[in-house]
Amino acid sequence: MTNSIFHNKEFKINGISIPEFELKNGNLIRIYIPNFDAKNLPLGFDLAIELIKRFQNQKTDFPWAKNYRQHTVMELLNSLTVNKYLINKMRIDKSKAKKIAEEIGISLKDKFEHLSFTNRKALIIKALFDKNDSVILDYYGVDANGIRFLERLVNSEIENDKSAIAFDRFEFKANQEPFQNIIPIEIKNCIQHDICDHNKQLEF
Repeated sequence: MTNSIFHNKEFKINGISIPEFELKNGNLIRIYIPNFDAKNLPLGFDLAIELIKRFQNQKTDFPWAKNYRQHTVMELLNSLTVNKYLINKMRIDKSKAKKIAEEIGISLKDKFEHLSFTNRKALIIKALFDKNDSVILDYYGVDANGIRFLERLVNSEIENDKSAIAFDRFEFKANQEPFQNIIPIEIKNCIQHDICDHNKQLEF
């Protein structure tokens, strides 16, 4: 049975229209944002953060797989391992922690700070999915090979009836999504968005 997880009504932010969409379990909404707006000012990740804040205000149990950094003195003195991150930080039991590490292709003994950017992001995403049915994630900072790896990793969760909203760069949008459960949404920096027709291309 497909249930509605999150419903976004169309709204404008900084003059840019965000179309209406509905997230259901077993689906991933992939929002593509241009790197620059109509005035050639930076847009991409900045707009993604604004949208994430808005979505989380609307649905409080909607965690973002934000890049984790070690801040405390104890963390800096005692290097955080994958094992400590999953078990101590994320409260995941040892058997699940081992399974997550194996799926990513890393060791529980690996130091968190020495993981590649892609593997670190994969670890954060998998840990959040273990504790939540719906998450927000982004592909910013990940290269093409890394994105393909993360897509497969995320899809394994979506196929288990979970759901997500993912943010990506419009410039890297493929002609066809790699999995059928992905619903793409293009954020276009149209100056006259109210009379443009790009929203007509959206299919739900």
